Amino acid sequence: MSNPHQYIALVASLPHLGKLFSRKDVPISQYRLRQRLAMLTPDHGELIKDVVEVTAWAGVAKYDEDTDVIKRAKEVVGELKEYPDLQHLVQSRMETRTLIAALRRRREGQETAGNIEAWGYGRWNGAIRSNWTDPAFGLGHFMPWIGEAHRLMQAEDHIAMERLVLTEVFRQLAHYETVHEFDFEAVCIYVLRWVIVQRWSEYNASDARGRLEKLVAAALSPDTGETSDAVADGIFTEISSSLEGVPS
Repeated sequence: MSNPHQYIALVASLPHLGKLFSRKDVPISQYRLRQRLAMLTPDHGELIKDVVEVTAWAGVAKYDEDTDVIKRAKEVVGELKEYPDLQHLVQSRMETRTLIAALRRRREGQETAGNIEAWGYGRWNGAIRSNWTDPAFGLGHFMPWIGEAHRLMQAEDHIAMERLVLTEVFRQLAHYETVHEFDFEAVCIYVLRWVIVQRWSEYNASDARGRLEKLVAAALSPDTGETSDAVADGIFTEISSSLEGVPS
């Protein structure tokens, strides 16, 4: 059982991250963040590790098959049964990943969704299957970002595509951030936001635009076989190491 006063102190110690793309630096380093997260209970520390693992590109890169990622996501959702908002966040992130994967598969010439249950997760599998040739899979009327993602992917504008996806993920986090202030969910949401801000700050730190575009393209195409090496050796932070020192 967590101490609510302890979590109030933890949240209050975390600096404001600001708007996405609004700054080039990160207001708290990995080292300082790990220090703050040492205030978590062991169970909560393990849950945050699991949530970050399954929602970040670097986290899922270690899985060879989409089915393994889907299985792991379902396991994490089950672990979060006491935290329905975090369940919804993980599910939303997986659904976003599925939509990006569908766009990529279609761009590469796949004529149908095929066995979407083997590589897709969530509510939109049926819509993707039924509307495969529609730029936004029939979902553009309430998720306009999908149509824009289709356009950017066709244009091979990898950096703009990454900005669009990260903006959508930030929007998902902001929706739940408004209802959690000084609890475990607030800490988890902060860490997920930090991962995104850190990721973008590292993009900005690279002077080699060609390398940046290659790495972003790899991150958006995790099944190419290139992602694991790019994530491990390149511009992306290894997600598991970012939470070293969290109680487990």
